[in-house]
Amino acid sequence: MSLISKNRKLAIMRFLNSYPLQELFLLLKYHKLKRSEHKEPMLIISIDGRRNTQGLADRFSGIVSMYALSKALNVPFRCMFIHPFNLTDFLQPNTYDWSPKEEEISESINGVRYCILRKSRSVGYLLKRFPIKKQIRVYANLNYLDEINKKFGQNFIWSELFNELFRFTPELEEQLNMHKEMIGGKYIACVFRYQSLLGDFKEYRFRPVSEKEQKELIEKNKNALRSLAEDVNMPVLVTSDSQRFISEVKHLKNIFTLPGRVVHLDCTHNEQKQVYMKSFIDFFMISGAEKAFSMGTSKMYPTGFPLCAARLGNIPFNRILVE
Repeated sequence: MSLISKNRKLAIMRFLNSYPLQELFLLLKYHKLKRSEHKEPMLIISIDGRRNTQGLADRFSGIVSMYALSKALNVPFRCMFIHPFNLTDFLQPNTYDWSPKEEEISESINGVRYCILRKSRSVGYLLKRFPIKKQIRVYANLNYLDEINKKFGQNFIWSELFNELFRFTPELEEQLNMHKEMIGGKYIACVFRYQSLLGDFKEYRFRPVSEKEQKELIEKNKNALRSLAEDVNMPVLVTSDSQRFISEVKHLKNIFTLPGRVVHLDCTHNEQKQVYMKSFIDFFMISGAEKAFSMGTSKMYPTGFPLCAARLGNIPFNRILVE
């Protein structure tokens, strides 16, 4: 293939994958070409399976950011979190009712616009749609709160916004109380994020390393965790996306782990409710710690999960690089 043909092909692929075109595809694919009755304009964060939205913490980041924007602009806000489960199975509206009502949601091409906020896109891209005359469905999985505060002269606090939106279901609250009673008193939290390196966690197209490298990786992290546990005078809650790693460390002195299997929300569908419950328990147990850590080697993903949980709990967060 000539250089000109290759560049032309790349240009076509960039155009087809551009966000404006993807937004148009979403509109035409999922909405009806018909005259519809007037529906109130509003800002809707969409987690509906039509696009990948990444993990639970990423989803919470997008939700809280768009709620802050709706408050700054004084427009109605709804959260359409329905994939791969309905968020109301675990969290219910608290002081603000974000749950979408069937009769208020437009399904007409004339009543809806899409906006994809990903990677380097700032809130400024979304603000081009304001003042809104239609319902804006937004896909966002980053924390834009600092940008929103600066742009609108606000002082929104992430944890306060989260607590305005959410309260635990009785089932989730019961589970959290049980684990807190079992761990007893104060504790710190340490998170290990392997993705697919150990071959026991499905996430997109990431591949495991060799068995030898897996054993070396586990041993390095196990030794680092053992040292951390020896330095603190309280239990260490350990969470991980790898059940293999959890099984290796759960019997160590001063270590507390939680039962259950973690799955990636974009990559595992049609699981039992208790499987998805595990991610919520991990998140809120981390937020209730005295301090949160992300620990791992340079090969591992520097997860934002404990950072987001620490933001909710207003607790210190640090990363520990294991050499």
